[in-house]
Amino acid sequence: MGNAKSSASQCVDVREAKSTTAHDKAASTACTSTSSTEKTPTSLPDLLSNDSFDVEFTQAANAALVADDDKNVVDASPVHVVGHDLTRGRGRRRVDDEYELERTPLGRGHYATVWRGRCRKTNQDVAVKKIKRVLTDDARLKSEVAALQRIRTHPNIVTLLDVFESPSEVLLVMELCTGGELFERLAAKGPYSEMDCVRHVKSLAEAVAYLHENGIVHRDLKPENILLSTPDDNDAVVKIADFGLAKLNTTTMKTKCGTWGYSAPEMISGSGVSFGYDAKVDSWSIGTILYILLCGFHPFDPMGSRSDNEMIAHIKACSFTFDDPAWVGLSGSAKDLIRHLLVLDPVKRYSMADLLAHPWITGREGVHVPIQPLSPTIHTDLARYQQRSKHRMLSYEED
Repeated sequence: MGNAKSSASQCVDVREAKSTTAHDKAASTACTSTSSTEKTPTSLPDLLSNDSFDVEFTQAANAALVADDDKNVVDASPVHVVGHDLTRGRGRRRVDDEYELERTPLGRGHYATVWRGRCRKTNQDVAVKKIKRVLTDDARLKSEVAALQRIRTHPNIVTLLDVFESPSEVLLVMELCTGGELFERLAAKGPYSEMDCVRHVKSLAEAVAYLHENGIVHRDLKPENILLSTPDDNDAVVKIADFGLAKLNTTTMKTKCGTWGYSAPEMISGSGVSFGYDAKVDSWSIGTILYILLCGFHPFDPMGSRSDNEMIAHIKACSFTFDDPAWVGLSGSAKDLIRHLLVLDPVKRYSMADLLAHPWITGREGVHVPIQPLSPTIHTDLARYQQRSKHRMLSYEED
């Protein structure tokens, strides 16, 4: 992607941990937030309306975390900064004073390490992600913090609980999601049905609709950023993670970013004065994810044999079909929804409200969604796709 800056997803799949127990084979995410200073807070619209930030990281979430009247840190979302007395007379606090961390990390990445932890006060299990500042982009961290503080809580969005900061690293305390990534979970459990896809896509769309209602565009929806809360299929809830590329939708967005295999055509092909895009880029990403869920291969690379440039050319042309035998038994309603999501013209592309009102989601208009497995091999097809694509399609951001 030219001079794109590849960066690892903020989602950390802790199944990379050395432990092989089901308890440790979890997926957790780490995002970011910040706290108060003596300076005038920078507002969240200011933070999210710029693609590059020039304020100090310790100012970034001040507006979201300081109460309007007494300027105390909001108790529901405590944020402490290591080595700085920013807790208004409550004294300096360290992450080890607040959370007990396991000795062995759950997983390691290029720029971060994740530990399972427990809050000493509440006994809540958490994921604590330590990010080396020298190895990552502060702007992405600030953006993710600001987005998560703006949305606060939603049942289908990973919750930020705490943030600690030092000159060398940022520690993010997040809700611990132990169900793994959605695609990997489905691949592991065996053949799944079209109705299973309805349930997961509906939850995903509800979360994205909530983001859009709050003026936030995710811009990097992909399988690795969709987690499940628990290994228990009866209780598992879809959770969106990684808000490093999120942006406030106040003006036309122009930064080319995301993960190209799931990016809308206008995000990867635009240039010039008229270039720009809006929240409909998230609709395209969900359309791509839905297509893959239903058949086990990518709409713009069905055989898995196209080069990156060939695949990008098909994305730009919105060239896909339902000709493969894998689509024979699927409902016409599912195909209709995809046709309204994978649309070249964003004006004609479905919004989240349109998606959630579609008969495939609502079950109205006599739509029958099959409950039998999509195919005997759908789970292995999905696993093969996931394995092939995971390290091929990385996040990028071009100025």
